[in-house]
Amino acid sequence: MAYCSKCGSQLNEGDKACGNCGEPVPGATRATDTNSNDMWMGILAYLGILALVPYLVKDQSAFVRSHAIRGINLLVLEVIAWVAVGVFAWVPILDGILSTVVGLASFAFSLIGIINVANKEDKDLPFIGGIRLIKG
Repeated sequence: MAYCSKCGSQLNEGDKACGNCGEPVPGATRATDTNSNDMWMGILAYLGILALVPYLVKDQSAFVRSHAIRGINLLVLEVIAWVAVGVFAWVPILDGILSTVVGLASFAFSLIGIINVANKEDKDLPFIGGIRLIKG
C-alpha cells in the first residue's frame, strides 16, 4: 500500500494525486490542459502560410494563441530572409550559400516549434524568440 509523502494519507492504486492534500503522486502521469485540437492547431502555426489558420480562428486557447503568434513572426522573418536572398541573387556563390542557410534555418525553427507543441511547452524559439514583429 502506498502513502502520501506530504500528509501520510493512504493512496489507492492509480491515484495521480493525494485525495486528502492534492500532492502529486511520484511517477504518475498528469493530464495536461491541452486537447487534440490544440495540438493540431499549434502544429499548423509552424507550417508556413498555414500559421494564419490558428492565428485567425477565434476562441483559441492561450497555448494555441501564443504558438500562432510565434508562427506568424517566424513566417514574417522567413519572408524577409527570402527577400534578402533575392537581393543577393546576382552573386552566384553567395546566392547558393544564403539559400541553403535560410532554408535550413526555416526548417530548423519550424521543427523546434513543432517539438515544443508536441511536448506541450509554451516557450519561445531560440535566437529569434525575442523578435516580435506581430504582437498578440
